[in-house]
Amino acid sequence: MNNQRMPGANIDSVEARGEEREVHLRRLRGLIVSALLLATPLVAMAGGFNIYEMGGRATALGGAFTATADDPSAIFYNPAGTAFLHRGWEVSLNVSPTFPNNKFARASGVTERLYPGDATGETKDNIFFPSGAYITYRRDEHWSGGFGFFTPFGLGVEWQNQDTFSGRSVATNSQIQGLYFSPVITYSPEPSFAMSVGANFVKTSLTLENIATQPFGTNNDALNIMNVKLDGSANWAASASAAILWKPTEKMNFGINYKGGVTNEFENEGASFTQIMTGVSSIDDAVAPLVAAYDRMDVSGKLNFPAIVSTGARIQATENLALMADFVWFDWSSFRNVNLELASDTDTLSEQLREDYTDGQAWRFGGEYQITPSLRGMAGLVIDNSPQPVGSVSPILPDADRIDYSFGFTYTAEHFELTAAYMLVNFDERSTVVDGVGHSYDGFDGSYDSVAHIPSVGATYHF
Repeated sequence: MNNQRMPGANIDSVEARGEEREVHLRRLRGLIVSALLLATPLVAMAGGFNIYEMGGRATALGGAFTATADDPSAIFYNPAGTAFLHRGWEVSLNVSPTFPNNKFARASGVTERLYPGDATGETKDNIFFPSGAYITYRRDEHWSGGFGFFTPFGLGVEWQNQDTFSGRSVATNSQIQGLYFSPVITYSPEPSFAMSVGANFVKTSLTLENIATQPFGTNNDALNIMNVKLDGSANWAASASAAILWKPTEKMNFGINYKGGVTNEFENEGASFTQIMTGVSSIDDAVAPLVAAYDRMDVSGKLNFPAIVSTGARIQATENLALMADFVWFDWSSFRNVNLELASDTDTLSEQLREDYTDGQAWRFGGEYQITPSLRGMAGLVIDNSPQPVGSVSPILPDADRIDYSFGFTYTAEHFELTAAYMLVNFDERSTVVDGVGHSYDGFDGSYDSVAHIPSVGATYHF
């Protein structure tokens, strides 16, 4: 079963308790392919799960911060900006509580028959806390640097009414957490130019849950027969980073920031299976030996975060008004297939998952107005194109093109700066049915409508 996913986590009827072990393995194989390999879209998140809101001021400016980078969150947006910060130490703490909501409407026809359950679904009211903490030090007019901890991948999708959600055999709960530790060093050969190099050390963890089902009766019903859960934590991975900030005039800045791609290696992570008793003896008796024989399966594989390049410009349009524009590119076209290995004590299964992503792009625009000497107002606009092909859209990751709107205020004192911001993330409604034809790789077709609200706060202190 190469190059595409199973059309669901269903197990065919068992006609006899004494079936050969190979049949059990084949059924488990179908379950794991659909339940575990579906975890890989969690790392394909240039839109859906990728978070660019790693600093309060940058969030208010729609993330158009590559050519500004004038607080310690420069570690994330453009480390070369550390050359233009205050002399000495600066510390910055930022958090962007994220309130996502996804709604689903199942397509009729084949999907309705393959995936019985509620015709509509909605995610739970979860809150996620993407954060960025940064420490910078500027020694003199030539040397500076610092390090940061941030979580550019740290969201999830958890559906309500999981026992009856029609997509429960695909996913009921998907969570990812990617922690980055990034040290950088910056050199400024002359007052208008700085260049930076550094590294990203990445630790990623994920959780995926679904419910295996069994068709039952004549009314297109399905019984829940097994809870499946994968908890995984990748080994530490590393990549290089580099950045440039150039100020050719007092009124114009240009910046470039590069973050190398990261390969996350998951080795022997555990998948667990818990039987759900249906009260139908023929089904319960058939599932029991399957769970007993393979109560745990080890999962290994390599999942990639893409290389990211951002370019930006800033112009001081008037004495009090500055305008910014960024273009951000994600190397998702390399995310074509993912190979995973599934192993028990006696068996090893190798599977290939089709993804077919295209490169992702985002345009980010911002404006900043100096209201008083200590107060600035900011606003931003983001046009973000999803790299996810329509076939990969699923309850795990219902991504789509989106437009974001943001605003905020920064108050500056002698040694302290405080920012409060808000961003509305408005996804386009997206359907896997195009011109009457379903395109879902899982056969789970329907439409998704998503939105997210992101308040953000940032505090900076310089010594």
